[in-house]
Amino acid sequence: MISMKPEQLNQRKLRLKDPIDTFTREFPDGDQQQIDQLKKLCQQYQSNNQQHKAIQQQTQQISRQIGAAKREGHSIAPLKQQMQQFSAQAKTLIEQIKGVEKQILSVFDPAQGQESDKHPVSTETTQRIYSGSIEDSHNINISRLSTEQLEWDSYVDKNPATSIYHQSKWKELIQTSFGHEAYYFLARNAGGQIVGVLPLIRLKSHLFGDFQVSMPYFNHGGAIADHPLIEQQLMAAANNYAEQLDVSHIEYRDDIPRPGLPARTDKVNMLLALPKNEEDLWQSFTPKLRAQIKRPQRESPNIILGNHDLLDDFYNVFARNMRDLGTPVYSKSFFINILNAFPHKTHILLIQLKGRAVAAAFLIGHRNTLEIPWASSLREVNHLSMNMLMYWEVLRFAIKQKYQYFDFGRSSKNSGTFRFKQQWGAKPKPLFWHYWLANDAGMPALNPSNPKYTLMINVWRRLPVFLTKWLGPRIVKNLP
Repeated sequence: MISMKPEQLNQRKLRLKDPIDTFTREFPDGDQQQIDQLKKLCQQYQSNNQQHKAIQQQTQQISRQIGAAKREGHSIAPLKQQMQQFSAQAKTLIEQIKGVEKQILSVFDPAQGQESDKHPVSTETTQRIYSGSIEDSHNINISRLSTEQLEWDSYVDKNPATSIYHQSKWKELIQTSFGHEAYYFLARNAGGQIVGVLPLIRLKSHLFGDFQVSMPYFNHGGAIADHPLIEQQLMAAANNYAEQLDVSHIEYRDDIPRPGLPARTDKVNMLLALPKNEEDLWQSFTPKLRAQIKRPQRESPNIILGNHDLLDDFYNVFARNMRDLGTPVYSKSFFINILNAFPHKTHILLIQLKGRAVAAAFLIGHRNTLEIPWASSLREVNHLSMNMLMYWEVLRFAIKQKYQYFDFGRSSKNSGTFRFKQQWGAKPKPLFWHYWLANDAGMPALNPSNPKYTLMINVWRRLPVFLTKWLGPRIVKNLP
């Protein structure tokens, strides 16, 4: 480790103590984008330090309780378990604090941010800014959502950590589309206000088992609350209810780590920070990527943007591509229901070649991010790179609509799809899929790479498309 001179240490302390004021003094001509970045990082830094201080206080309190229990001859096992959980949380927070410190210092000196990591993490970090204090996590009442949809959605709208998939509309939408039971838990404080939410969907079938997911079919879910201890209480209530239901496991699709829980961390979300105009984005591409985009343009394709009017064409391309991949396809009604529920946030982009739909993308926008949960192109036009043109047109649309980020969706680390998205400039944001497991069962493996499903995939690729459209929805509804 390289030692720092006293003046360097003093400079580092000043930059971390008051980053914005120090930056404006050191760089009077610094641009607003850097200042905005520092403001966001300062919020994260302050929030993480407050959380760490609160956990230290909680740890000290438990330590005193352990001492008292020992003197009185009581069992200390539950208290030791709590102590271990808080210690793990403190360790994670220390790592996060160090990470934010590095990001703050890299604004002053970009060279400090250029470490050995081959795939730098997205600017959307794994931090979460909480609005509540540790006192706010006391006297919490957990219940299930009944008729409070407006109140639930009001909370989701005001909490920046939530995704569009936390909105209550998905409860009825998934029930209508797939017939699944939904279990939506909410936390209220002593004053009766909602201070946390946790949506859960139960998937039950003979083929894949009986389990719950927050949220299935998408990358985002999990407990969101004003304080991490409220999130823990929501998950504890859900876990207790899961025992009563006798399900095998719960899968929480989080974007933050939760120490002490089994987790899958092999997936990442690929996010691209968008410039303010498409010319800057174009210039950021490699010559090879620009050539791949230009190639299909020579075929004079027709680019169309729409909603319900393009659904049939989208679905035909999507169903054909899913069959070729060996994956069961969702029902068309699922997409209709999404378009109906979110008419101003959903779009379909279609590429036609000689009057025929050859590539299509289903888009969902929320806050400052446009997401592409489903996209397909026909194999017979792969040599024309139509999929490259499709992504370019989607990115152009995102910039025109003033989105700040484009979400390419999840990928396995260093996979082919990971490298495909990385070439556009997307950076990985870690995903943490945590599990509650009944009776200490093993981690589930409901994914195409499981050898158990190899034969099924190979058979599926040989089925006629019309048959996959009928059979696929009956299978895929039970795959999260």
